[in-house]
Amino acid sequence: MKPIFAEIAVELPVEQTFTYAVPGELKHLASVGKRALVPFGRRTLTGYILSLTDSAGEVSGIKPILDVIDSEPIFDEKRLKFFKWLSSYYFAPIGEALSLIHPAGTNIKSRRHFEITEAGEGSVHGKKGLEQEILKAVSKGAALSTLLKTFRGKPVHSAVERLKKEGLLTEEALLKGGGPEKTERFVKVKGGTALPHLLKRSPIQARVYEYLIKNGESSSSAIRKDLGNVAEAVKRLAEKGFVDVAERQVLRNPISEIVPRAENHEPNTEQQAAINQISESLKKNTFSPFLLYGVTGSGKTLVYLKILAEVIRSGKKAVILAPEIALTPWPAAYLAALFPGRIALAHSGLSPGERLDEWGRILRGEADIVVGARSALFSPVKDLGLIIVDEEHESSYKQEDGIKYNARDSALMLGKYLGITVVLGSATPSVETFYNALTGKITPIYLRNRVNKQILPKIEILDMKGDKAVISERLKSLMGDAFAEGHQALLFLNRRGFSNSVICRDCGQTFKCLNCSVSLTMHKRGNVLKCHYCDLSIPIPEACPTCKGVDLAAPGTGTEKVEEEVRSLFPGIRVGRMDRDTTRKKGSAKRIIDAVEDRKVDVLIGTQMVSKGHHFPGITLAGVISGDTSLNIPDFRSSERTFQLITQAAGRAGRGDVAGTVVIQTLNPLHYCFKNALTHDYDGFYKEEIELREETSYPPFTRVCNLRIEGSKEDRVIQAACELKGIAEGIVSRKGYCVTILGPAPSPLKMIRGQHRWQMLIKGGELKTLHTFLKGLKTAFDSKKRSGVTLTIDMDPLNII
Repeated sequence: MKPIFAEIAVELPVEQTFTYAVPGELKHLASVGKRALVPFGRRTLTGYILSLTDSAGEVSGIKPILDVIDSEPIFDEKRLKFFKWLSSYYFAPIGEALSLIHPAGTNIKSRRHFEITEAGEGSVHGKKGLEQEILKAVSKGAALSTLLKTFRGKPVHSAVERLKKEGLLTEEALLKGGGPEKTERFVKVKGGTALPHLLKRSPIQARVYEYLIKNGESSSSAIRKDLGNVAEAVKRLAEKGFVDVAERQVLRNPISEIVPRAENHEPNTEQQAAINQISESLKKNTFSPFLLYGVTGSGKTLVYLKILAEVIRSGKKAVILAPEIALTPWPAAYLAALFPGRIALAHSGLSPGERLDEWGRILRGEADIVVGARSALFSPVKDLGLIIVDEEHESSYKQEDGIKYNARDSALMLGKYLGITVVLGSATPSVETFYNALTGKITPIYLRNRVNKQILPKIEILDMKGDKAVISERLKSLMGDAFAEGHQALLFLNRRGFSNSVICRDCGQTFKCLNCSVSLTMHKRGNVLKCHYCDLSIPIPEACPTCKGVDLAAPGTGTEKVEEEVRSLFPGIRVGRMDRDTTRKKGSAKRIIDAVEDRKVDVLIGTQMVSKGHHFPGITLAGVISGDTSLNIPDFRSSERTFQLITQAAGRAGRGDVAGTVVIQTLNPLHYCFKNALTHDYDGFYKEEIELREETSYPPFTRVCNLRIEGSKEDRVIQAACELKGIAEGIVSRKGYCVTILGPAPSPLKMIRGQHRWQMLIKGGELKTLHTFLKGLKTAFDSKKRSGVTLTIDMDPLNII
């Protein structure tokens, strides 16, 4: 029999793959797309099988695979091509790219564990220094990682090797990982059904026995719920041979917490036309990208539900993405009513156990539709026929740590590799997506009108120059009218906390984060100053630590201050606040939204969480407290994001039977994003924005990449940034690449979590040229070891099709 060799990628920051031999007893199990347990140096890791061959070429010293983990592949050849693209485009190792398929922590790894021998125990007092300390630590069960952390900066490895040679320590590799499996004990009657004579003197045991006769096999939790704590009685029944007790795996079911919602509306003419056009593409089995561009309240959700039903009828499956975890319960609720038991959730808001169980259901084909945030895109859905990206313009589709992928762009590329339909939906499409729609790369579908002939809300722009009030007189008056008429209001401010800083009026002292180059935000309710980047918090001081003055001011406004202001202006009004501070706990966002829908809240105050996709028929007034918050960010997309935020927030008003009103407070009333928002004119905004982009050579007319250099020592970061600039200019000079190099310069946030940050922006007109240049630049930069400095390549979000 010919030998078989496997090309394996491991989940480590290494770009190359490795060759392993497949032992005879594993040949029938090994296949592309499965995970395998492999030796890697002194460790044991999980790897992904990329290919199988009968020749290892010139590779020597080949080790065998230890085991094959999966019974079925978790990816096929088409998806492998997609993940290779993802790895290449976002400059990520292929093993780390493939790890996106499954929940974090489910791969099996080993750790080096030591045991102290009898000789070692007798030598503890005879040794000195580091060796004595290591023996003491190992006697308490320390692993190598613990030793390295405890004795940081000391020669731990060499000391451990000496102790092993002397027979004072032994080493073994302990496997860990595989995911948290939930088990439960199940109890059933053994033998006949009559109450045994022996139990008549044991009333609690008799009660349990009769319960099992009536209900059949029951879980321990069910017995405890109905009978109380009767564990001892169950134990005695098992010892007497009257019942069998077995422990089995049970699946966690997060979808059970969602109450199904029926959607009984019939599509209007525009919606039906959209449904028909997308449904036709589902029959073709070819890559078909669409932009569903509909004004707020135009009924995009109904279109999604109808085409999802169509794809399920065709025997295929689907994935629908929402930009925020807090938005996933609503499509899940509608879909749970349409397809009970066939919906799965996939997002980081689930517990690790819930994520693992839902992933298993998806892999086994037990779910027809996966609902989740950006990571749900990589779920191992077999026979995938449709991907929906709702609110495609949202920046939260960009992953900011690990592999810096954009889920919208990745959805388009996955659709292209699989040959399926992809629908991007938005009332305010990203400039790049709309440009692609106008140039024929994506098919646009328009929903120009709100459902049931509802009119779009009337918008007022208030010039707040010279007005220091948090809530203007005009907005306050409209709020009073709305409350008097029994309506609800929404107030939007994209800044949480009470105040964005605290300053001493006597000496000018401000309170900065020790780890980040930002001011600490005041949170009055918790009486703390907090950093929103690293979570550092300190109590609000009573006096200035510099001059001992007590005149401390809190300039600026956050959602917490708006809440206080509303409660002061309208005593007795029921106020809800929705931001990251109030939605940390599982299910808290849903509870807030449910309270608004049930009219248990009169005014909802929040950050961008409240502006996305919600349907609140009772809200007739929306107020944007500061339209300039995102306009002043140093980003070429700041105008676009401001227009999107205020348009989406305005879209929450007037979705019921009463017409809506929107008030936007701003210091820049003549800015084109506000002028176009006034008339709900996305097309007008796009026209002005695209002209500016073309003049300044920004996307979609160029490709942009941000190179970020980070490290704990600022001088090393600056030196590395300057070296990177020199390498880049050298490559351009030698190769003649047509790219523009801007920087290096300090990042807008110069330090986060103790890491100093500098950046360099690269512009290129042609993707292939830019990518080739970046690969060469990264290789040249990485060829020189730089202690404590890392280079991150962050590709700008752009529709790549």
